[in-house]
Amino acid sequence: MRSLTSACRIAAAFLATGVMVMGGCDHATETGRTSTDLSPTAMTPIDPTPSGTSRVTDQPWDAVIGNGWNYLRRTSARDADIITDATAPSSPPHVLRITFTPGMRRDTEPGVHWVRLGDAREIHASWWIKLSAGWTPSPAGAAKMTFLHAGAGQGQVYTALGRSRAPHSMIVNTEWAPYGQKVWEPNVAASPIAYDRWYRIEWYVKWESMPRAADGIVRWWIDGVLNGEYGNVSFPAGDAGFEQFEFAPTVQQPPPADQYMYIDHTWITTP
Repeated sequence: MRSLTSACRIAAAFLATGVMVMGGCDHATETGRTSTDLSPTAMTPIDPTPSGTSRVTDQPWDAVIGNGWNYLRRTSARDADIITDATAPSSPPHVLRITFTPGMRRDTEPGVHWVRLGDAREIHASWWIKLSAGWTPSPAGAAKMTFLHAGAGQGQVYTALGRSRAPHSMIVNTEWAPYGQKVWEPNVAASPIAYDRWYRIEWYVKWESMPRAADGIVRWWIDGVLNGEYGNVSFPAGDAGFEQFEFAPTVQQPPPADQYMYIDHTWITTP
């Protein structure tokens, strides 16, 4: 896929015809957006659901469960909870706090929050995240963040904060055939992610047009800056789509002391 200009990167859109503009600004520009534009600049902090899309979830995290979300504690010694954070950037004062404790098992998550998607084949997810001050990363990175699970047990794709020390950068990992496992690194920009600071993350995934077409799309933004853009992604065979979105923030090594991941307002939309 050829590189896009900065203006085109921000304005890349999913057209009503189902065609993704990948190579230029002929149909999607800063001043000429389509009604189903899923780019960050088409949204506002209040309601980031572009016209022509369906909102799967709009979760301000006033409670651990609700608005279609479920929760299960895994290996943390403490349940996730809701705390007050006046610095919450989107829907203060409440945020979700996920606690990582020293007794956790290696390569596990403290807990999982999930919402059903109904086999959607195109997803735009947006959330705010902050890692606590003094976060202890692992050799594999700070943590995995979110997962999309393909239907019929065909595999998963997840987001993570890579690099063994801060500042971290966001990566995406597909875990299905034909890859087995393939890490997609930032190829446009690599926004640095530090601790004790809020970041808005946006993640767009579109299933390939037909089996073996290898034209699936994965994009992600940090604070509105496009970091990764791939238009040659292969997806599992079949028509299953994605059945579930999760916050399941896995760490390679348990921390030496309690540390926290905070999540503020979360939206998921589909066209």
